Amino acid sequence: MPVSLGDAYRGAFTRLDTRLRALAATDASSLDTLVPACPGWTVHGVVSHLSGIAVDIVAGRLRGIPDDEWTAGQVDQRLGVPVEEVLDEWAPHVDTIVAGLDSRAVPPPAAADVLTHEGDIAEALADPMPPEDGWHDASRLLCRGMVRGVDRAGTLTVRCGDDEWSGGSGGDGPVAAVDVDRWELFRGVFSRRSADQMRAWSWDGDPDPWLASLTVFGLRTDDQPRCAPPS
Repeated sequence: MPVSLGDAYRGAFTRLDTRLRALAATDASSLDTLVPACPGWTVHGVVSHLSGIAVDIVAGRLRGIPDDEWTAGQVDQRLGVPVEEVLDEWAPHVDTIVAGLDSRAVPPPAAADVLTHEGDIAEALADPMPPEDGWHDASRLLCRGMVRGVDRAGTLTVRCGDDEWSGGSGGDGPVAAVDVDRWELFRGVFSRRSADQMRAWSWDGDPDPWLASLTVFGLRTDDQPRCAPPS
């Protein structure tokens, strides 16, 4: 049975809670590691944002995707607060958000946000990739929708594991196909890979007409770190 968006959210919270509490106890300086995917934010800053988002969702303060000023405020409000307290603030809201995701009262971007930022932290710390069963089904849903929603002339085919999806409106536009690892696609779709890193995927045809259309937050120019290889 596929893992629901709510269960994916809960799993990401649980893994982050375990990992960051362990760092606080054994290597607290790692919490000050800068996260390249989120310029200016540390690991502590990313979890502050996630806690702030949870608080704002449950309080009914969010209307759509928050802007940079809003998210910066979430981080600033928690500067100097021990990460254990930031996690304690987040924890009571998890059940409500999980139920909301599964009933669609909370929109899917809430799950995408926590899974994306879990990856940001793992890559910044050179940790192993989060367990695939925790993000596979959610990323499949989110990436499939992104590919199928590509709205430009031409045809793009994305092959990812056993999945194959197409986007574009056809006609006389460019035609391309790409074979890509699921984690790489997920990271690329959420603007966690540079244009050069995405060009390095296995393309048949010119990737350039399609790269921006595949990204939620636009193309980035800075190469991103990757998780540690499996041991």
